[in-house]
Amino acid sequence: MKQILGALFALALATTSPGQDGKITFTSDDPVLVKGFDWAKQQAMVYVHRGNDPVGPWYEAALPGRSAFCMRDVSHQLVGAQMLGLADINKNLLTKFVAAIAESRDWCGYWEIDKWNRPAPVDYQSDQDFWYNLPANFDIIDACLRAYQWTRDDAYLKDPVFLNFYEKSLNDYVKRWDPDGDSLMEGTKAEPTRRGLSSYNEEKFGKVGIDLLAGQYIGYRNYSEMLKLRGLVDQSADYGRRAEKMRSHLNTVWWEPKARLYHHYIRQDGTWLDDKQMMSFLLRWDVVPAERAAPVLDHLLTVYQQSGVEMNTYYPLEFYRYGKLEQAYALLVRLMAPELKRREYPEVSYAVLETLAMGLMGIQPDAAHRTVTTTARLTSATRWAELRDMPLFDGTITLRHEGISTSTLANNTKDDITWHVRGANGKTQSRVIKSGERASCGN
Repeated sequence: MKQILGALFALALATTSPGQDGKITFTSDDPVLVKGFDWAKQQAMVYVHRGNDPVGPWYEAALPGRSAFCMRDVSHQLVGAQMLGLADINKNLLTKFVAAIAESRDWCGYWEIDKWNRPAPVDYQSDQDFWYNLPANFDIIDACLRAYQWTRDDAYLKDPVFLNFYEKSLNDYVKRWDPDGDSLMEGTKAEPTRRGLSSYNEEKFGKVGIDLLAGQYIGYRNYSEMLKLRGLVDQSADYGRRAEKMRSHLNTVWWEPKARLYHHYIRQDGTWLDDKQMMSFLLRWDVVPAERAAPVLDHLLTVYQQSGVEMNTYYPLEFYRYGKLEQAYALLVRLMAPELKRREYPEVSYAVLETLAMGLMGIQPDAAHRTVTTTARLTSATRWAELRDMPLFDGTITLRHEGISTSTLANNTKDDITWHVRGANGKTQSRVIKSGERASCGN
């Protein structure tokens, strides 16, 4: 049976041709963005491996030199990889992670897997001694929904291996790491403490990290959406209620009105421990209400220079998403700059690609309805920009923005696409573009 399943999975991976890797291009009158894109594409492709490694096709998503990929990095590099035509590799890596969940590890999987198809020895000695950041399961659920939205591959919604991971993560996993039953997961107090860290912050340790709880929220919310897409309305509503309960808790108990910021950790003794750089996860996972976004973004501007490059890779996209375009542009340019310390970290180049597509060009796909929403977010530094041959669904699209006034979309997929054009005034225009056609629209 394992041989049959393995053969079927190899066939599924083969449906995306490796010959399409790296076909995407970016052109603009802004030489800084063009140079940055060209560097990011070239650098990201260096980390792609389509040889005969035991793990199958993969890309590096960990510290360079480890020949490995970890859960957080893959979750973040996914859209950049999609842009490079690596949807099949995304699926391979996500499948490796979801298949690894096990009761013997208290429903953790393998934090990091190497090209030899094993838990990376630097992070794993045994099921009793291994490195694991608890937000990872929920980050993977979020990545799986995003992978579906870009590719329309319903294996992310229906494959039993994926469904088992979602169900175990949102039920057994949560229960196992909530020893007092208050619905808040907790990091381990026992040695070794690295077996169950309550945050993605690997420098400070606490009982409960807010990014872990925000992860629970996005896990519940996204699985609710998946169930809805499958027509399971009652189950979807249940997970939706869990999501809103967690979001409400975070925005009442964890919000500090005087500072107008969120706490980060509850220490083992019940007191607060703060680490404000981690609030970018609250933005990424849509925990922050619109009226609270501004002080959170403003604070990130005061800490990004002291933050590690890993955290810096998240910031530009969030500033674009929340309409802080000048700051977003500056943070993106900084991320592409040759003098950036540790720019060779794989996540940097993939995050640059993600930010250009979803931030600057404002691309947001919706596979279930075969729609794509775009929002032009160019600043005065960029008069026009064009992203050509962007992999989407069963083909590609080409998107061009002329400032923030006019956009053009070419549909090179196999069927119609409904295009929603969101203007600077918040209004949205919609039109259907047939396969092989292109259309322009004033924003």
